[in-house]
This record gives sequence, C-alpha cells and structure tokens, in this order.
Amino acid sequence: MTAKFSSTGGERQITIDAEHFSIRFLVPIIAIGAALLTHFGGKALLDSVIDSVDPLCIILPLDVVVVLAAGFGAEALLKRLMPSRRGATLSDDALTVTDGRSNPPVVSRIDWGQTVNVKAWRFTVRRRTRIPKGWYCLAVHLLQDDTEVILYTFMSPGDAEAAIGYDRFIRLRPRNETQSNPDLSTVAEQRRLLKLEDARWNDGGEISQDDFRALLSTLQRHVPGWA
Repeated sequence: MTAKFSSTGGERQITIDAEHFSIRFLVPIIAIGAALLTHFGGKALLDSVIDSVDPLCIILPLDVVVVLAAGFGAEALLKRLMPSRRGATLSDDALTVTDGRSNPPVVSRIDWGQTVNVKAWRFTVRRRTRIPKGWYCLAVHLLQDDTEVILYTFMSPGDAEAAIGYDRFIRLRPRNETQSNPDLSTVAEQRRLLKLEDARWNDGGEISQDDFRALLSTLQRHVPGWA
C-alpha cells in the first residue's frame, strides 16, 4: 500500500500515542462506573415496578450494553479533550517528531537525504489486553547521527506479513530462548534487539497501522536496501 500524504506540501501528519496512558486508565473506570450506576439504579427502579420478572434478566444485558457504549463514548471524548502531546510529520524530505511533553518541546528530525540506519523487529502479543492475542507488534528504530526515533504499531498476522519490508523485521525471541542458543551472532543480535525493545517499551511512539504503512513506503523509496 502506498503512502497517502495530505495535499498541503506533501506532508502526512501523524498522531503518536493517540491512546496514551491517561486515556487507557480513565476509559475502563468511566465504563465500569457507568455500568455500576446503571446496574444498581436500574435494579432499584425495576424492583419497584416489576413483580413478575426477575430484574436481573433485564439489568445484566443492559450492563453489557452500557459498558460498551460508555467505553467507546468516553474514548472518543477523551481523545478530543486530552490529545496526545507527541506527533510527527512525514514527507519525502524528512520525518520530524515533536515531543510536547517537555518545555520547550523536543524536536527530532530524520533527513531522508542523509544516511539512515534502520533496525526493525517484531514479536507476537501473548496476552489479550486492548490488543488481540496473536497480533504482531512491528517496530522500527531509526538512527541518524545522534538522533533516534522508535515507532511501532500492532497488526493482525495477515496484515503484518503483507506489509512492505516484512522480511526485514527480525523476530524478537524470548529471553530464555536467546540464552540457550549456541549461535553467538544470533545471541548478539537478539541482545541488541532486546535493548531496543526496552527503549520502545519505555518511550517508543505508537502510531496507527496506516501511518506505519506510510512510513514503510517512505523507507522503501529513500533508504537503500530497504524492501
């Protein structure tokens, strides 16, 4: 899939961490709170007006509906009220990442006209959280002089394997599997990837699947040997 840039200057605006920690923390609290209010309030109301039917037959399905509706609604609202403070601009000239969490904001620029070192890795999500179990995390580390950027996304196996340059994404092996591997070059490579994965976990930037595909398409055009 080719990258789709905005019509203004050939740039693509990318939101980083659209579902940042505050949103992931607040959404379930709001959803559960709404469900509890509905459950106890609805049960008390139905107890007073219905005698022939167990109120729980009505309340329990309603609880599920309220949890889902409140969760989706709260997420959409919080994304508008509490936008991410990190973003990026992708063009055929450069990738510019702006981190507004500090004052003044930190700006990192990767210039496609200069040498860019790319390291890519992947692993399978083992536990179901907000990401379905069995999906892949795809991550890239871009290094240019002293500037480093780590961006990643989550995709289903089928979508991931169809992505540009998928063969360049090295599988991150479990730590116990790495320690028992007799191939020293593989062990060294996995240790480097584990350090990058720690950096991704601590401060990497999650972006949407479409934005990640656009980044891979840009790497294909501007980084020799990629894909």
